[in-house]
Amino acid sequence: MSRPLVLLALTVFAVASLVPLAAMLADVTGEDLAGLLDPRLGSLLGRTLALGLSSAALALAAGLPFGWLVARTDVPGAAWLRPLGVVPLLLPTLVLAMSWSPLTELRGASAATLFLAGSTFPLVAIFSARAFERIDARREEAARLAGGIRAVLRMELPLVLPAALAGTCLAFAFSVNDFAVPDYVSSVGPKFNVYADEVFFNWRDFANPGAAVASALPLIMLSLCALVPVLALRRRGALATLDGRFATPGPLPLGAWRWPAFALCLALVLVAALVPVGRLAWEASGGPRLWQERGLGDLAVVVPAQWQTLREAFALALERSRTDLGNSLLWSAEAALLCCAVGLVLGHAIERVKRPILGRALELAALLPLASPAILLGIGSVVVWNRDATADFYESGGMSVLLFSGRFATFAILILSGAAASLSPRLEEAGALAGAGPAKRLAAIVAPLLSGSLVASLLFVFVFSMRELDAAILVPAANKTAILRVYNGVHFGRDEYVAALTLLLVFAILLPGLLWTIFARKRLEVLP
Repeated sequence: MSRPLVLLALTVFAVASLVPLAAMLADVTGEDLAGLLDPRLGSLLGRTLALGLSSAALALAAGLPFGWLVARTDVPGAAWLRPLGVVPLLLPTLVLAMSWSPLTELRGASAATLFLAGSTFPLVAIFSARAFERIDARREEAARLAGGIRAVLRMELPLVLPAALAGTCLAFAFSVNDFAVPDYVSSVGPKFNVYADEVFFNWRDFANPGAAVASALPLIMLSLCALVPVLALRRRGALATLDGRFATPGPLPLGAWRWPAFALCLALVLVAALVPVGRLAWEASGGPRLWQERGLGDLAVVVPAQWQTLREAFALALERSRTDLGNSLLWSAEAALLCCAVGLVLGHAIERVKRPILGRALELAALLPLASPAILLGIGSVVVWNRDATADFYESGGMSVLLFSGRFATFAILILSGAAASLSPRLEEAGALAGAGPAKRLAAIVAPLLSGSLVASLLFVFVFSMRELDAAILVPAANKTAILRVYNGVHFGRDEYVAALTLLLVFAILLPGLLWTIFARKRLEVLP
């Protein structure tokens, strides 16, 4: 382990993730803390807690069976249902809200709960699927001979439950910190305030960072209560099923339940992924307007008109937003590369440090950016960097890269630390005996063996940076992104152009994963 390399990575992580949060604490006064006793804040906290618990419970109820069916059974179409089941996690939560709102009468808390559950159930599915695949085939066969598929499930569920609960805790943290969905739900129906709204409005209306931080403290504690167990659960989920000479399990036959299981998986994919994308395509083609004007009687006229409208909408979206889309792609890619480098060094250090307590402390520090509302990180970045001495950087694309890196370095660190934990230290010891230094061992031995996890962390950070709205909405440099253009378009006149731009954004988000699925020969290692 190279100390200079670790110190450099720690410095980058601290500057991007921890300094903006720490800078906010300096502005908190006693009066700000006293404001936490306001009964209205207690009501907001209860509403946010209810939103997080209900959406996380739905995510668990959908994600656990979906992960089992596509990973461990002979359900038809599992090979394409599995990657499609990840798509809702990659879509901006705003996309699900704006796609489903016109199709349903749901508004307020129920709408926000369903939209967030649809967006986060893939977290539970991903963790569950990988955990099911790590159950030894011999153990599974013994259970199957003893009592059939029911006995298999009774044996497997206790082993998989820690991983599934880890995904559920992440789904809870994502839901309680989301600003975009409650904000959109409030714009099309009854007002539905959550804690993230309070942080945003304390800053926007009063330019009072102290009040914004103070109001966010209960939410940070709530998120940490959900995220800290993830550290223990992921280790139990990763290690409980690996013993002896591992044998890969084969698919479990479902018999007469194959097609009902397929219908369940397909319904989840349709509701959370395909319908939202299809609705955007329908709006981009002018479907709602043209069919209302013409009706079924002019089918021969309406369909060509829709195609022409779709082409014009895409042309207009590219003309107006080419720069914003390019900024999103470039800044997200740069943030992903930076986070991968930092995550490889710090993730490896967490597992190889001589004092385990230091590793656990670093893990806890890595959780803070994810536990804090993204809006708070955005405010902290404004407070730290909006100064005369750093004005040029504050207004440049580097500010956006630093913002995205600070927000999502957590994923890279935790994914790569878990992967490093499964790597035998004897390989590195052999490299040291051959004369390779710490940095060379990390680059030549560790990195190639963790290539699947490196790509997974790269794609995770890229995708979440592309869809990040909450933190970017307050930082001027990050306002020049495609997701901000979509957000403004939705609120100031939703039309074919906005739908087309959203489709372009969705395509840009999905493209790296699509290319990896088509051309790569290795599976992404998301669950350590």
